[in-house]
Amino acid sequence: MGIVHTYRSEMAQNFWTALWAFGICFLATAVISSLTRQEKSDDDMRGLVYSLTPKVREDGGLPWYARPATLAVAVLAASVLLNVLFW
Repeated sequence: MGIVHTYRSEMAQNFWTALWAFGICFLATAVISSLTRQEKSDDDMRGLVYSLTPKVREDGGLPWYARPATLAVAVLAASVLLNVLFW
């Protein structure tokens, strides 16, 4: 058996190989998932599956400086300020 296909560069070969591998894996996952039946109920999957797990807000009792959203806004404001100053 000889060479099936040649590529212009090694990077192109890596890209196309990864693209084909992802496509085949995605297709196989979709086909296998549609052919198998669900044996466990939603109650059995609670705690394992993200969409079935109850969401608990843990930042309700934290001070303002320990909340992720507040820190994110502060970092964004600092980034905008520094971009404007050093443009």
